[in-house]
Amino acid sequence: MRAGTLSGVPRARRGRAAAVAALAIGLLAACGGASSSSSSSGTQSSATGSGSNSSSGGVTDYLSYVGGKAGKADPALSPIAIGWVNAQGGPVAFPEATNAAQAAANYVNAELGGVGGHPLQIHTCFIAQAEEEGQKCGQQLVADKAVEAVAFGAVVTGNQSFASVINGQKPVMIGVSVAPSDAKHQNYFLLYGSSTSVLGPWGTYGRDVLHAKTVAEIYPNQAGSTDAAAALKAGMEKAGLKVKSVGYDPQATDLLGPLTAAGAQTADMVVPVTDAPGCINTSKALKSIGRTKNIVPPPLCLAAPVQQALGDFPLWTYGIAQTLPTDTTAADAKAYVDTATKYGLSKGDSEQVFAALAWGQVLTYVKLMNAVGADKVTPDALGQQLKNFKGPLIMGAPAVQCGKYPDQPAVCNDQTKFYDYQGKGTFKAVTGWLRPPK
Repeated sequence: MRAGTLSGVPRARRGRAAAVAALAIGLLAACGGASSSSSSSGTQSSATGSGSNSSSGGVTDYLSYVGGKAGKADPALSPIAIGWVNAQGGPVAFPEATNAAQAAANYVNAELGGVGGHPLQIHTCFIAQAEEEGQKCGQQLVADKAVEAVAFGAVVTGNQSFASVINGQKPVMIGVSVAPSDAKHQNYFLLYGSSTSVLGPWGTYGRDVLHAKTVAEIYPNQAGSTDAAAALKAGMEKAGLKVKSVGYDPQATDLLGPLTAAGAQTADMVVPVTDAPGCINTSKALKSIGRTKNIVPPPLCLAAPVQQALGDFPLWTYGIAQTLPTDTTAADAKAYVDTATKYGLSKGDSEQVFAALAWGQVLTYVKLMNAVGADKVTPDALGQQLKNFKGPLIMGAPAVQCGKYPDQPAVCNDQTKFYDYQGKGTFKAVTGWLRPPK
């Protein structure tokens, strides 16, 4: 077994461009005081399954959640392994996700009794930068008889070649996927949603919380952003909002033109769908026209370069498909940070979104393995458990339904919550979990 070393407010890393933008849209969040309303509206899902997950608390009792037995795993018993694929070792790297997966396994083995007493192992395979490396990882994990199921960390390339090799032989769990094809594969399960499935709630938020009628949306004409913009527009139009959507050259630095063309001066809600440089330029352009309220982008504007260029993150409202790890008022975030840092993550790394997702995925697999029984764990049994999994998600929605959408059968979640960023690192949740408009 090859263990890695250590994902909320993202750290800047060289090479995180369009692919990473697509992966992060719908994941990370905090928010801005730009919202004119701090009251939530819409229906919050109720908890299902074992372990607590309410709108206020979330999953905090991990022993109950996984259905384990307090104590250490028995080293004399044969280990049960989860295959782990992550972007690591190249220009686009997320080692914090691997560290979180290993920390979760350490915790399971030290305090939750392993899997029915059996030690849990993480068998890793890393994709540095080439598509064919996905094929290598697929071959490695299919051949590894100890691996009963696979989980993805942050995988930005190699998705297709991996899928062609694994070909449904073992279930694959993903937090949120960058690749649209992942949502269509057999025996794949996108627990926290796809990079587009969690964008529908922008319509619910705009209609029910802001009581908006009109929306100005801008986006760079590049992979990831165009799909996200289309999904956001569809959700907002389904909610009855009138959306003026304007694309712009990704190399453009003056975004006053696109914002003006979209009607940002007078629209009830502004939705910039962009990457870190675009967020900087959008903030400057909006300030030049005096627009400060009801700006509701996906969370890419929380990248470190934005903070450095502007002196702080924009005071906007952001949506996220996961409880913000830095939300100190959230009981589930506190439980995660306290436990993860005890078993290997630094405090800073525990606040990173991909680490939080990795932690949740590993514990969810343990929950499903315990439900099957350690001696009956097989790829088929775990695949069936995932098909029937209804939640709750750790630091996520209290109820999910895998296979809900025929065009994205691997998607399990379509819910988002919204935060205001109030400056100087202070975040405030302004909604519970919102679903797409009906």
